[in-house]
Amino acid sequence: MPELVQVARLVGRLKKYLAGKTLKNVAAMDDPAVFRDTTAHEFLRAMEGRTVRDAKSLGKYFWLEMDKPPHPVMHLGIAGWIFFKNDPYSHYQAREKPEFTVWPPRGEIFHLNIHGSQDEVKFADPRRLGRLRLMDCSAKDIPKQVPLSRLGPDPLQTEITTEFLRRKFTKHIPAQSLLSDQENIAGFGSWMSEEILYQARIHPEFQGRKFNDAQFERVRRSIEYVVKTAHEVDSDFSLFPSHWLKSFRFDLRLKGQRVENGEPVAYTKHIIKSAYVPSAQIKSRIEKGANLKKTTPTTELLFEMQEPPRTRYRLPVEPLKPKPMVFRDDGDDMILGEGVGLDYQDVLAPLRGERPLTAGDVHRPPPTKRREMVSNLVTQRNVRGHWDTKRERR
Repeated sequence: MPELVQVARLVGRLKKYLAGKTLKNVAAMDDPAVFRDTTAHEFLRAMEGRTVRDAKSLGKYFWLEMDKPPHPVMHLGIAGWIFFKNDPYSHYQAREKPEFTVWPPRGEIFHLNIHGSQDEVKFADPRRLGRLRLMDCSAKDIPKQVPLSRLGPDPLQTEITTEFLRRKFTKHIPAQSLLSDQENIAGFGSWMSEEILYQARIHPEFQGRKFNDAQFERVRRSIEYVVKTAHEVDSDFSLFPSHWLKSFRFDLRLKGQRVENGEPVAYTKHIIKSAYVPSAQIKSRIEKGANLKKTTPTTELLFEMQEPPRTRYRLPVEPLKPKPMVFRDDGDDMILGEGVGLDYQDVLAPLRGERPLTAGDVHRPPPTKRREMVSNLVTQRNVRGHWDTKRERR
């Protein structure tokens, strides 16, 4: 999902290509799931022939300030993005996946043409989880309207202080959930909250109520460091520092992921899947001390290291070779109280001639009927792995 820095990057492109331009030939798909509290026809009437003054954002929401109301307010959802025809490297993955430069993008919701130019702007969302609203108010009152009024501060526009975190982290809720809550801080999602906690050396499931002053300070400095660094490189994942967790967090379905120093990457089980490094983020670690609140925060953190060389580890270009299929013949295997024994195992491979016969090919007993099943409950419990105890009859 596009998060704070990705949305800020998109807003920069909107300012560059749309600010001061007049829209023409606006087209939109009539999708009631995306157009929230409005319709595609009303969106066309609000955009056709209007001039875009500016583009702004708040957390994961962004909007276009038109020459007169209404103003479109958008949320990208999980897979939504705005593509520019004359800027093929402005997509979500930047230079990571050049195949995203194919035009037109899949899942088009609406497209805008600029008067006097051949450039086109398209909003595409294949999963249809984005949202688009029209707000009939002045441009300065847009952040005061719902749902923007319910959001917390934007770290790119407002400084996050230790006192603010202390007021928000007062519940028995994991730290990763508290950072991802848009009512606490606007814009953080999965990878940004994971990166902040990794830089601060705090486990994602560590409860916010148990934070001490040193941990609050580490989280504050991590927020400042991650947001500033990602924004300076225009949210291009390929330019992120090599010691970041994001540089090695590809997919939770992949096994054997490791960070730059070789430590393995794991995923939490009790909350939404969250990546962390067990050797650096210990859940049971509670800093103790008589004068802990009076001590200065620890300085042995990643964001205080000198910038290391930016090396990236990529997945193999060649596809993984499928494992050979295995056929097992259990026709004459006897299930006893001790377990199951296999009599033959045939691996599918380039063979010369025909596959040799097995005992199951010669004699395969018919399937057992239910009435012929063993009535001894003790034997059945042994096969299923239960305790060998006799059932008492009443």
